[in-house]
Amino acid sequence: MRRHASLSRTAIAIVLVAAALLLLALGQQGQLGQLQNLLSTVLTPLQEGLAELAPVIPADEQVAPQALLDRNATLAAENARLRSEAVRLREAVAERDILAELLDFERENYGHTYLTAEVIGRDPSAFLQFLILNKGTTSGVQRGMPVVTGAGLAGVISEATPRASKVLMVNSAQMAVNVRLQESRATGVLFGQASSDLRLRFVPLDADLSAGNLAVTSGLGGTLPADIPVGEVASVRRRAYDVFQEAEVLPMVDFSRLELVLIITDFTPTDLNPLLATAEPGTP
Repeated sequence: MRRHASLSRTAIAIVLVAAALLLLALGQQGQLGQLQNLLSTVLTPLQEGLAELAPVIPADEQVAPQALLDRNATLAAENARLRSEAVRLREAVAERDILAELLDFERENYGHTYLTAEVIGRDPSAFLQFLILNKGTTSGVQRGMPVVTGAGLAGVISEATPRASKVLMVNSAQMAVNVRLQESRATGVLFGQASSDLRLRFVPLDADLSAGNLAVTSGLGGTLPADIPVGEVASVRRRAYDVFQEAEVLPMVDFSRLELVLIITDFTPTDLNPLLATAEPGTP
């Protein structure tokens, strides 16, 4: 059927071209008027036949330009909505994973009371040394309370206002944490260095200290509860003429990715200074 229509169009086109040439020749000879009526009679049916062969677009498939614009606008709005929904779902999944880690920490360390807080500010320097949380004294937050994540110790509350608090991070140059090596049970002190790692000091020379050892809070000094993971030994420096050995320790917590944390609200630091300053019996 399509081939027949194509041939018909070709034949009609040839006839029309031939007629045009004939009209041109006759016009030059002054005989155009005599054949004008005749050609009109012959060509009119041909023109009508050619029009009938032209493809016809069904009415229901014809779309006005404005309708196309409206349809494109609708599709663009729906696309934007779906992208926004995808972002929201990804954020919900990420938050769910963080909350799951915090919940696991609570279950493994069930002897304390925890308060979930959101990070709303952070140290702008290259090495993150403090965070700002959205919970303060109205929520029971007090200075000295430990702050943890699912991985371990992040820091301690250093300041608190009614609706916010500041966390001094473990890697801060102002931080010193009494720790115990989980494998050898040897004790030492972890110092922040305002960098990405920590310095372990005051570990006895005869203590078993090697890369991969886990350092947890010891509870000594009364400033932190015991058994919170703090870091993992990366390298050891041991010299025969030193009194103690030292080590570089990598924190368990990735400070740059903190979004939600737990505040241990039932722990109050114990001030041991009055006891340490007590005079020995027999002294004035």
